[in-house]
Amino acid sequence: MTTESSSDDTALELRRSGRSFAAIAKKLGLTRASDANEAFNRALRTRPTDEQVVLREEESLRLDKLATKVQSRKDLAQEDVNRQLRTITRLRQALVAD
Repeated sequence: MTTESSSDDTALELRRSGRSFAAIAKKLGLTRASDANEAFNRALRTRPTDEQVVLREEESLRLDKLATKVQSRKDLAQEDVNRQLRTITRLRQALVAD
């Protein structure tokens, strides 16, 4: 197993346990949260199709909860809420991409 695939598998397991992509990046020594998201998605795509369905459903639920949380934050300016929601949309697009 290569180091990248090992890191990818770790990213997937950490995400399944509820860690944020920022926390996963820090744990794995990655530069950005988006690098952790890419690792998670690479690992997801190596799984059997039936497991991919479950993983995508789990992640979709996490993203739903995150979007709801962002929308309910009264301490953020609307432009910040919109920016965060755009990021969540990008995460959803990466999740369903083949």
